[in-house]
Amino acid sequence: MMTPMAKQMRVDSERAPRHAADSDISLGKRAAIAARSELRGERAGILGAIGEASPLPLARPRRLPNTWTFLHAMERMEEAFRVLGRLPMTTRPRGYINSMPIYVYDRGDLNSQLETCELERMAQLRNRVRIPPTPAEIGRMEEALHWPAQFLSGAEFHHLARAVNLSCLWTAVDADIARGLRRIKLTRRTFNARKLQGLRIIARELFHRRVPIR
Repeated sequence: MMTPMAKQMRVDSERAPRHAADSDISLGKRAAIAARSELRGERAGILGAIGEASPLPLARPRRLPNTWTFLHAMERMEEAFRVLGRLPMTTRPRGYINSMPIYVYDRGDLNSQLETCELERMAQLRNRVRIPPTPAEIGRMEEALHWPAQFLSGAEFHHLARAVNLSCLWTAVDADIARGLRRIKLTRRTFNARKLQGLRIIARELFHRRVPIR
């Protein structure tokens, strides 16, 4: 004879896929279904609680100009800094690490986390996806990041190279440009003039050297 708890677990197991298909169920209820399915070792219930992955849209083809322009050079520099931020690299020393094994939560812990919305917060953190750059994007990044050092290496061009790098970096990371200008003590007009002059020199050198547009 089955106990009431066993009957409830069986009902949850049978209804998990149907609940997963219903988009009106809140994230907390879906997380509860997934937690009970995980305790029972049922893979189908976990996938049903999360939902089926929809196909990714096809990437739009990159529109390339017929010749090198300072706008395309600027877009390539901004793309290079965005790709650089997506690379899997460490930004600080690792330091001390924790060698303790991963804690396995029991039913009481999961219920407590569900009541305090901690389970929902952890589910959102685990569902974050970081898409690594493709080899083509890395190749364009390495090429574009070398342009200021290659074409603006003279002493008279140092302020232009700095303006180009800072402008593209701030745009790529969506930083506060006004705050950055106050930090380097430059007006927006002077900063933009230096940036445009540096980008025009880079585009001119790329055109004269017949660098392929990509």
